[in-house]
Amino acid sequence: MVQSSLGVLILTFAEKLDLLMQITKTSNILLARNIALDASFISRLRRGNRTPAKNVTYLQAMAEYFARNCRNDCQKVSLREAIVHSSQIQARETELSQPLEIIIYEWLNEKESSSTDSINSFLDTVINFKFKKAEPSSATENANIPIITSENEVFYGAKGKQTAAFIFLSLVLKSKSPQTLFLYSDEDMDWLAHDREFTTQWVSMIVQILKKGNRIKMIHSTNRNFDEMMMGIQHWVPLYMTGAIEPYYYAKSKDGLFRQTFFVAPDTPAAVTSSSVESKTKNAANFLFTNHKTVQALSEEFLDFLQLCRPLMHISTPSSNSDNRKYLSLLAEFEDEKSNTLIKADGLTSITMPPSVAISILTRIEKSRREQLLALHQKRLGRFLEDIQKYRFTVICSLPDPEQILAGEVAVNFSDALSETQLFYTPDEYLQHLYGVIHLLETNENFSVYLTKDKHLEGVTIYVREDVGLFVVKTLAPLVVFAINESNITAAFWDYLQVLLNKESKSPQKRNFSLLKLKEVVHSLEEINYLPEEQV
Repeated sequence: MVQSSLGVLILTFAEKLDLLMQITKTSNILLARNIALDASFISRLRRGNRTPAKNVTYLQAMAEYFARNCRNDCQKVSLREAIVHSSQIQARETELSQPLEIIIYEWLNEKESSSTDSINSFLDTVINFKFKKAEPSSATENANIPIITSENEVFYGAKGKQTAAFIFLSLVLKSKSPQTLFLYSDEDMDWLAHDREFTTQWVSMIVQILKKGNRIKMIHSTNRNFDEMMMGIQHWVPLYMTGAIEPYYYAKSKDGLFRQTFFVAPDTPAAVTSSSVESKTKNAANFLFTNHKTVQALSEEFLDFLQLCRPLMHISTPSSNSDNRKYLSLLAEFEDEKSNTLIKADGLTSITMPPSVAISILTRIEKSRREQLLALHQKRLGRFLEDIQKYRFTVICSLPDPEQILAGEVAVNFSDALSETQLFYTPDEYLQHLYGVIHLLETNENFSVYLTKDKHLEGVTIYVREDVGLFVVKTLAPLVVFAINESNITAAFWDYLQVLLNKESKSPQKRNFSLLKLKEVVHSLEEINYLPEEQV
């Protein structure tokens, strides 16, 4: 069970089943007899050793049985309270008024975490991203713009918004000088997200606009549900990688009744605006303005809104020294915050690296950066050793094969060095780092390492501080870092790693198991005489 970003307790199927059986005082044998299943299978479901396959029929039978056996008001109130506080159903009063067996069935069928798929999808996009070869300018750059008969045009509905957006981008493409565009929308996004052909055209035109030296300041709506918000961010990932987009968000709650869209190109001049009530955009009016004074007024309105917003994320790439400095500054600010920490990495994390190992590794980079990075590493290590006296610090990682270690093929996870230069451990450096991690485990109860064989997140490091923020680092070229401090996204990633952690730590002995496993690796390396005399 974990706390979701919306304050909802996310229960596993096993926890839901166990709760239902406790409320109705049902034994494994009794439930099995009533729904025609084996009692041992019920036991495995209840312990979490098995989970229901997709579209199984016994969930309906379970729901009907439990509804029948919630006979008194006390049982019914307890069950409805449990569902309200552990389900997406909690906000939909019409569903709570349905027959109890329908509510129970929906509850049992609900995904354990509504954010998991969205986060996985986002991470997959980050991990698998590669810059494509430069393509010739799309035909849209030279496409005929629909005839504009006045400085104020109106287009209606979803198709109208597509037309207005197309004209807006076309006019920007024809502008001679680069400028900063202003984009915001908290309206329903079906006009863009559910039309693949138009989405492709939209992205292509944005790419061309950025190639011409334009930049974008964009305010994301965090009033959408988490899945919609993450989908919107995911769609912009390829464009974020250019470093030409600054994303922001408005931190305070908005009721979502009246919604707006602003696309403004101050120097073109051109702007698209629209408004709607809730998600009702079927016949909404979309206004296209090309009058300089009107566009200027809309620019000032957007900038007034921007003053009330915070950066949604900082995106850093190795493309410039200023990006590197900004990243290191953000990392220092992030690690100055006192909080419990979770890290998922491909291997040993640099923050646990002994100074002697860091010194040895950094001799292989250019001297101009060596002293700066060594000083930074020692400062980070000092902060880390101080923090784990009071706060939990948990690492989820995998270990390489001994053959990789001995061959010098294990990459260094230098999350404090934003560089495309890949560094690798020597066998002795890796062994010394293992010694350091083992010492930390033996001397600090707040420090834990959980070893995983799960490979689906290779190529990305997730570094989260509870209630503070997170870093998502693409560790394979092209290297990129997303630094995020929006509270709902931070909480969702914390929940995501907690779920991953729970899978890797099902028994209280798991921490000791990791320690024993690390010692086994050390022992196997020590037994092999792999170092020439001069390296000892």
